[in-house]
Amino acid sequence: MAVGIIAEFNPFHNGHKFILETAKSITNERIVAIMSGAFVQRGGTAVTDKLTRARMALSNGADLVIELPVTFSHNTAQKFAMGAVGTLKATGIIDTLAFGSESGDISSIQKAADILSDEPAEVSEKIKELMSDGISYPVARQTAYEGYFNTDILSDPNDILAVEYLRACNILGADFKPLAIKRTGTGHDSDTVTKSIASATEIRRRVSTGENFSDFMPSSEFEVYDSRQLDTAVISNLRLISPETLSNISEIAEGIENKFIAASRDVCNVEDLCMAVKSKRYTLSRIRRIAYSSLIGLTKDIADLSPSYIRVLGANDNGRALLREMKDKATLPVITKPADYAGDEIFNINSRAEDIFALCAKNKKLRRAGNDLRMTPIII
Repeated sequence: MAVGIIAEFNPFHNGHKFILETAKSITNERIVAIMSGAFVQRGGTAVTDKLTRARMALSNGADLVIELPVTFSHNTAQKFAMGAVGTLKATGIIDTLAFGSESGDISSIQKAADILSDEPAEVSEKIKELMSDGISYPVARQTAYEGYFNTDILSDPNDILAVEYLRACNILGADFKPLAIKRTGTGHDSDTVTKSIASATEIRRRVSTGENFSDFMPSSEFEVYDSRQLDTAVISNLRLISPETLSNISEIAEGIENKFIAASRDVCNVEDLCMAVKSKRYTLSRIRRIAYSSLIGLTKDIADLSPSYIRVLGANDNGRALLREMKDKATLPVITKPADYAGDEIFNINSRAEDIFALCAKNKKLRRAGNDLRMTPIII
């Protein structure tokens, strides 16, 4: 059996290496990482391609890396977790789910997950009431649950995801042993650094500004993808799309499609668009996801689908042994030759997203379409 870790590795840094090595030392088991592809949960594109990130992970503690499709990776925390946990469960080889945590308090995380799995009616009503006053869902939920459990758990990014992972385990019947690994060094979005640890947010900032970030990563040599290459595509799409079509895009609600279309006529880049549309009720991450989802064509119907395959991005020798076990035990098709699986709805939208992401490459040779269908797993 193996330990499952849900990640984005955007980019892979020393903090991620610490999580992988700690999980392996505690459990003495092999590590299966399920990782976002081109588009990530906070909205927008990854800083580099998925095979590069998979290779970094395999070189620093992971044994097998599989992909979390864009329908889950570019979605709410709940759907991100449901897609990841559902896929890991389908492998048939996971007995432990490890994750980074600001608190490291597994009992509080589990209690919150258990209560959220069967939300009390009065909490649901309180959340609706607060949201009707213009409060965002995350803040409304944290406020509504005060008195039920330590709601500080819902204020830190990794603990929020940890709660969602365990809630997804409850809902899906995934009998994983939870392993919370307390984060070391800087916070999730912190701009402070220690000698060897910086947040992914700070590293991405340094990547974009050309500052040195090599001390914070096992390897700092990789092709940088620049999401700003998509600004014109996103804005032009919003200027041309009809309100009816946009209203069907994932996470659109309450007529906000009209605000997107109106804002697109006055701005020329995605960040200005997001600031123009942002409100107390809609977080910047949600606004970013909607902007890019409209370009990808990620509709509500597709975003609600359950996992339909397991795609392998890479493996080492231990991972190849896991892959053989997985092919015997998995309850979903295991893909190592992507061209053989074209036709699946989730697979097709994921390949479309990868083709759009390719336009972010600085190297013109990497911008062609169809690379995702030709991509084979990395073996190290």
